[in-house]
Amino acid sequence: MTASVLSMRPTAARYLLLAAVALGAVGMVRAEAPDLARALAFRDLEPVRAWLADAPESTAAVWRARAALARIESADTVEDLLDAARAAHPDDAGLVLQQAATALDELDAGDGRFERMREARAVGRLLEHALELDPDHPEALAAAIGFHRDVPRIAGGREDRVPALVARLAEIAPAHAARVRFEAARRAGRDAAALEAIDRAVRLDPLQRPGWRVLQAATLGRVGRVDDAVAQLEALVADVPAYGPAWYHLGRWISAGEGPPERGIEALQRYLLMPSWPGDPGVAVALVELAALKRRAGDAEGARRALDQARILDPVAVDEVVDEPVDDKAPIP
Repeated sequence: MTASVLSMRPTAARYLLLAAVALGAVGMVRAEAPDLARALAFRDLEPVRAWLADAPESTAAVWRARAALARIESADTVEDLLDAARAAHPDDAGLVLQQAATALDELDAGDGRFERMREARAVGRLLEHALELDPDHPEALAAAIGFHRDVPRIAGGREDRVPALVARLAEIAPAHAARVRFEAARRAGRDAAALEAIDRAVRLDPLQRPGWRVLQAATLGRVGRVDDAVAQLEALVADVPAYGPAWYHLGRWISAGEGPPERGIEALQRYLLMPSWPGDPGVAVALVELAALKRRAGDAEGARRALDQARILDPVAVDEVVDEPVDDKAPIP
């Protein structure tokens, strides 16, 4: 099994499945309901909670919203909730996608090669079923592309299916297709092509997702435009202060630059106090970045404490980050 399937860091498949969970309700929620996709993308959950307090429990839209919130706030309840939801609405593609995301969580936590291969195949079957239910579901297409690119054939991946899936996605959801092309270019180390693709994705995205804007800024940093990356992230945290990864990446790219470290320290400390969502950069990695900035600021003791805390949380990951360039280890936001 390849590292891309088993890694605890967000891979293309994981990121796309997280996007699918966030967007599975687009076009399917009742008119009076809040925009679940936007609420999740911008981490503004209060309208969803208020709606769920009074909404009937029988609709697929309600089940989707409850499952999406559970994955963020009480992950141990998600599997049972989705089983009940699928029993009530077996033909809802959005619920199938959420079940695929939950199965991917189990894949990350699995022990041993055989178990992980079995869980990977389960994810693949769920994605296939989602596309059977709704062949033009943009998030199902995007998630399937990520899966077939990441997962070896022995565990259910079929890279030969990717071109047709990408072509169909480009017809019905150009922003998502550009996001997928960005991921392929990024993984291949083609930074200029990745920047062109993510610029197009952000430009076409009707939601203006903060997560995509973070990817755009991070790609600017990777092509050497660190000041532009920092400026874009400053604008993003001003626009969407609840979006935690923007604060992490602001600190990270300030750390990568040559400017004063104080703003980066502030950004990372704020990130460390925010609730963690699935796929967010890890606390240990953020503490390593914070240690580097504190060291630059002349606070050797503060740097040591941050690094010690990081090693307590995840000694293996911290040693990897300390031993190799941080830029190569940054999680996908």
